[in-house]
Amino acid sequence: MRFEARHRLNGTVAEVEAALLDDRYLAFLLQHHGVLLEAQLLEKKEEGDVVRRKVRYRPKPVIESIGPKKVPPEWFAFVEESTFDKRTHRLTFKNTPTSNKIATMMVNTGSLSFRDVGGQCERHAEGDIALKLPFLLKPLAVVGEAIIQREGLKILDAEVPVMNRFLAEVFRAK
Repeated sequence: MRFEARHRLNGTVAEVEAALLDDRYLAFLLQHHGVLLEAQLLEKKEEGDVVRRKVRYRPKPVIESIGPKKVPPEWFAFVEESTFDKRTHRLTFKNTPTSNKIATMMVNTGSLSFRDVGGQCERHAEGDIALKLPFLLKPLAVVGEAIIQREGLKILDAEVPVMNRFLAEVFRAK
């Protein structure tokens, strides 16, 4: 299932990109984002104009159970492996669930690109979510992909005011 979203951020492209990669941002995001329970930098490597990161995220569970079976909160945790190219203003990512069982069933990849729009930064997010389920469960894949897409877009939408606040209160603060 394809997804796409555009957001306006209250900063220049250079400010937003620098803030996104700022080591203080994840802690600020976790403190002010209503959906995330965990946001932890696992790895960050800068290679010239390219920054590679691994970040573990754990959003609040959106499904408590499937039938009589409880869904463990860890099923919602994932590691974002991303590459940000400062020259092209583009971040590509792959989100891999931390649960091996879920990781074999779900693929989530995409990109974020940043461009100047009237002195503000427009963030364009796009990507794909696919559930690989056994043949008899294929009809559930469409429902599952729609839920994952909806919840992922909520996370992106809720990040906008947090980024704007970070830019104003932390990033630009002297």
